[in-house]
Amino acid sequence: MKNLQILIGLMLSVVCGYFAIRGVEWSAVWDAFAKLYWPALLPALGCLGLLFLLRAYRWQRFVAPLQPLPLRPFFSATLIGFMANDVLPLRVGELVRAYALAHLTSVRISTALATALLERVWDTIVIAVLLVATLSHFPLPAWLARANLLFLGGCAVFLLAGWLLVHRGERVLSWLPPRLLTVARNFISGFTALRSISLVIGVSVLSLLIWLMLVAFYWVLLWGCGFALPLQAALMVTVLTVFAAAVPAAPGYVGTFQYAVVVALSFFSVSKEEALGFSIIAHLTQLLPVIIAGLVALVRERLPLWPARLMPAETETPGGQTTQSAADAYEQQTERRKRQSG
Repeated sequence: MKNLQILIGLMLSVVCGYFAIRGVEWSAVWDAFAKLYWPALLPALGCLGLLFLLRAYRWQRFVAPLQPLPLRPFFSATLIGFMANDVLPLRVGELVRAYALAHLTSVRISTALATALLERVWDTIVIAVLLVATLSHFPLPAWLARANLLFLGGCAVFLLAGWLLVHRGERVLSWLPPRLLTVARNFISGFTALRSISLVIGVSVLSLLIWLMLVAFYWVLLWGCGFALPLQAALMVTVLTVFAAAVPAAPGYVGTFQYAVVVALSFFSVSKEEALGFSIIAHLTQLLPVIIAGLVALVRERLPLWPARLMPAETETPGGQTTQSAADAYEQQTERRKRQSG
């Protein structure tokens, strides 16, 4: 099954890549690199760095009702997870970053996975709202509008199910065997943030800021490549590249990303050659820093590459609290890794 998914992703990347480059004059594509104002890469990278910092902070907010933890492990786990998405197939980055957070802190991996899923739900909601509120007057395909409504409906069902599990999960899942019940409890605890209206509002604002940072990233790059386009162009690129990243593709979304950018900029009368050139610049500006930063975080945090070394079993008190504070556990793990490196 996994091999089939990988094959489908590779085929979609090849097909989309073919449509992105079909009939282009490559000399005009390379002209986009000649037009690039290289100092514009600095503010663009600044937007990208702030985006990942906001992502880490939002993840920390999701875990805060359970355990107060420093920001660093969330930032490291986020970089490692996105790096894994860029270099590995099957979108395993979500599992990798949950595993990374579980290794770097006392958060259970099932809890980390639940909070990571909540993050993705909020991302989907913001993108869907941006598509409806800002880009609805463009002649977008009917299937995209239907997919957008489907995603919104799925997010609503997911959040409602999470809220119900937080309030009634103990009774609903009491029939499970003890071992599975423990895993289920840890997973459900990841939805604890849904109890707090103020936290939900704060996370919603953070999610909007995160995606506005990506819009700003594209807008700065468009300006740096010599395009005098409105902010809506950057919004269109953001939304369509997100949809392109949601479908199966080769690692790094090669092919699907280029085609999405070409389609997005075609709404603003940008030639295919110029759009393709911009897509290559934007893609490299995203991929290379994230891969490098993720690898640095992977080495710095000494993350084991085999899950069996994840963490020793965590004991719980009858009230469900860990016997060791999360902050102390993180500090002890940090000191232990320092001693090992010494």
